[in-house]
Amino acid sequence: VIATMRNVGRSGALAAAAGTALGRTLEIKQLDVCDEGSIRACLDSIPERHIDVLVSNAGVGMAGPLECQSLAAMQSLMDTNFFGLVRLVKEVLPDMKRRRGGHIVVISSIMGLQGIVFNDIYAASKFAVEGFCESLVVQALRFNV
Repeated sequence: VIATMRNVGRSGALAAAAGTALGRTLEIKQLDVCDEGSIRACLDSIPERHIDVLVSNAGVGMAGPLECQSLAAMQSLMDTNFFGLVRLVKEVLPDMKRRRGGHIVVISSIMGLQGIVFNDIYAASKFAVEGFCESLVVQALRFNV
């Protein structure tokens, strides 16, 4: 099992929770979903880039009235919550399709199904995730993914 973090310097709690599994059955690696090079480097460090299960749970939140949010902050949120997932899937899917097997588990939010006041941009990012996954599953199932 490989757990990834954007900042491995903050892995203390995870390492403590892992206990004796750390270094035996669990590794912690650096991966930033907003950086294609980081994703590639992490995957390239795995023998044959063999990923059986990808669990994508990277995400950031944003709450407050729309007019109080900067466009840069909105773009950053979409870059992590939506495009981060897209980058990961784009890297692992070809290998899974070639092997004709694998699982992609995406952690989303109820706000991907129903928006909530003052969560406009966050909800939009999760609606995008839901639409992406619903569309992708049609193709992926043909390859047993």
